[in-house]
Amino acid sequence: MRTVLLAATTLAAAMLVAGCFETKQDVTLNPDQSGKVRVELVMSDMPFTMMPQDDPPDPEMTSKRVAKSILDGSKGIDTWSDVSVERTEDNRTRFTGTAYFKDFTAMNLQAGKMQGVTLEKTADGGMLLRLKPEQPGAPLGRRDTGTAPPAEPEKQMTDEEMQQRLAAERAKWQQMKPMMAMTIGKMKMDAIFRLPGKLVKVEGFQKTSDGGVQFVFDGTKVLEVIDKLMADDSYVRENMLAGKGGMGQPPLGEEAMKQLFGTTGALVAQTQGPAEPQFDYAAEVQAAKAAYPAMIKRLGLDKVPETGPGPQLPPGFGLPGSRKGRAGRP
Repeated sequence: MRTVLLAATTLAAAMLVAGCFETKQDVTLNPDQSGKVRVELVMSDMPFTMMPQDDPPDPEMTSKRVAKSILDGSKGIDTWSDVSVERTEDNRTRFTGTAYFKDFTAMNLQAGKMQGVTLEKTADGGMLLRLKPEQPGAPLGRRDTGTAPPAEPEKQMTDEEMQQRLAAERAKWQQMKPMMAMTIGKMKMDAIFRLPGKLVKVEGFQKTSDGGVQFVFDGTKVLEVIDKLMADDSYVRENMLAGKGGMGQPPLGEEAMKQLFGTTGALVAQTQGPAEPQFDYAAEVQAAKAAYPAMIKRLGLDKVPETGPGPQLPPGFGLPGSRKGRAGRP
């Protein structure tokens, strides 16, 4: 069953390193790679309620902890503005805010972190954006170096043995599907990138009506694609006989990528320069820093108690005390 699990977890981990949540990000970049990102994040209380505590967790305080953790734990952020935090009807936390960063490549949000994204300046003053998923079998947050030994091909099977193997693989997938639906099936990300200059190349991304490029990850669609692939006798048979789909082998992940985004390689967006700044970074940051203390007080985040280190979870969960430093404060 490694084949199916690797396909799903690889696609998810390539975009998000976090729990089950929904996030929207709208990134506006200047030619010097400074910029701002409008973030909307909806997540469950699970990472926070797992922490040891004497009393039952207060939902409102939990939401404030989420907000404080995102503000304090994000890296490469000059400051935040227009932050709000609230409880949703299904008892989750919705966080929204705008983060300002001097260097996109050094910006690292505490929650909703994207993996496999690179940004380069081109010789003519434009930009080249790539989103490259990690390879199956690579640990979360690490790319496959290509040094993993190739999977051993399956032994030659009779038709009867092949049918038994296909049936077994599908039975395992049906057993795993409910768990996958509760995790990957609830992951959603909508990311828009607004690059400076004239957009001249787009592969895999969707174009927006106002000149940006958009990436949409929907866990339910990923599971639908895997369902479709698992129903394809010829595809599953071919990969089993070739010994593909094991550690370091990405065929099922690539096919899912192709069906989801129309490409098996990196998603690419490129602009042509010369390009002008899309907004006045210094002026907006100055105004945001001036308003920051009053915003924190209005949200009640100055009343959130400091907490010690919690359980070691993958980055992106936003656990308070899990990172050093207090990025985002003016």
